[in-house]
Amino acid sequence: MLGAEIRRVRQDNGLTLKQLAERVDVTASYLSQLERDIVEPSLSVLRKIANALGVPVYIFLANEDKQHVLVKRDKRKKLKLPNASVTYEVISPMTYNLKEDVKMVSLYYEQEPNTWLSDDFLMHNAQELIYIIEGRLDIFLGEEKYTLENGDSIFIKENVPHKMFNSGDEIVRGISVICPPIY
Repeated sequence: MLGAEIRRVRQDNGLTLKQLAERVDVTASYLSQLERDIVEPSLSVLRKIANALGVPVYIFLANEDKQHVLVKRDKRKKLKLPNASVTYEVISPMTYNLKEDVKMVSLYYEQEPNTWLSDDFLMHNAQELIYIIEGRLDIFLGEEKYTLENGDSIFIKENVPHKMFNSGDEIVRGISVICPPIY
């Protein structure tokens, strides 16, 4: 479960609930409930936890200690948080062992119509390539707006604030490749 993985990584990092809570700007009580799977985090909180622990988000979803090169469609790790407009599936092999030297993570995603990916601009220490399989997506890189449609792609340099909006009436389907892996 998600909570058990967060607890395992927190403990591996030698942090108390209170120490992690201070780094993530949540209460220790909330983290305790999260680790016991009583509550589910928002994607924003999950990203903050991963960042504070120095691991990519997908580490919390891995449940095998084998590294595979093939990822079957029905075996993908999925991430759908409550009240989120997007569903992610990890399409690149994942490693459970934090000592592995993973260079990238690839995600298939679906974003609901007429929704923002996040309320806030996202910014991370990683490069990202987004490829649109189906639909239309508005991407804001700082003040610049780019509209992507089927077959279009965009490269986002590290530490560039960005936001994504599905302004259409259909689900947007796409691929995101992130290097180094932060999600």
